[in-house]
Amino acid sequence: MSQAPYRWESVRVGSLGGGLLVCDVTAFSDWGGAVYDRDFELDPGCDYARAWSALHPEDDELEAASVRFGHQEEHTGLVWETDGDASAEIACARTPGGPATDDDSFLIMRAWIPTDRTPAPRRHAARAVGDEQCVGQLNLRSGRAVIVGAAVSADETGSYATPREREAAIQALARLRPPIQLNLDGQRGLGTVLWVKPGTYRVTCGWHEGTRGRYMTEDEINETAVSYADDDWSCRWVRFTWSGESPAVK
Repeated sequence: MSQAPYRWESVRVGSLGGGLLVCDVTAFSDWGGAVYDRDFELDPGCDYARAWSALHPEDDELEAASVRFGHQEEHTGLVWETDGDASAEIACARTPGGPATDDDSFLIMRAWIPTDRTPAPRRHAARAVGDEQCVGQLNLRSGRAVIVGAAVSADETGSYATPREREAAIQALARLRPPIQLNLDGQRGLGTVLWVKPGTYRVTCGWHEGTRGRYMTEDEINETAVSYADDDWSCRWVRFTWSGESPAVK
């Protein structure tokens, strides 16, 4: 586990109410997102439907789940339940002055209050490692992680004439210095690309039910200063911690 402090990124990622996908950038160009038929019914074979099924198996609801995708299901992504439409925040553990490519831990957190009013949810998520449940692992071989609303397809992040052009454009995005924002027409902040240490990551989930609950009152939101005797608000998060080199490609 990295001992470096977490630094909160300037970008946020919207989930559109259907969870967030995390995967290697080399895989993302094959993500199909949500596909609807002429009656606006979700295609049960699309990537988003399979991700939703992985999160919500029969008689159960999971915090996070792995999902296979690609033409031959050659890719693996991690889909995380945000518990409703959310604008999630991202933090990376970084040694002061160190490069982003050395980041060996990052987390995604959602709170129900405006976190510019109080840093309490950020503090709790950053330090609550012992209260987490392991949900699997994720290979980020390239050192570039895409975090995006799971309903968003790779094709929606730009105007691409061919799948090859789409793949090349997304790979070019990965070479830009973060923070990188993925947008759709009329909607900003539905994805981002992070630089992290290449390798395999252990994935853990945590949640906290604060004594103040999930929501501030309108008066609290509009206050010019925040001062609470009990600054304990609900939040949930998923943490990725580097656990070793990626296995060799066979």
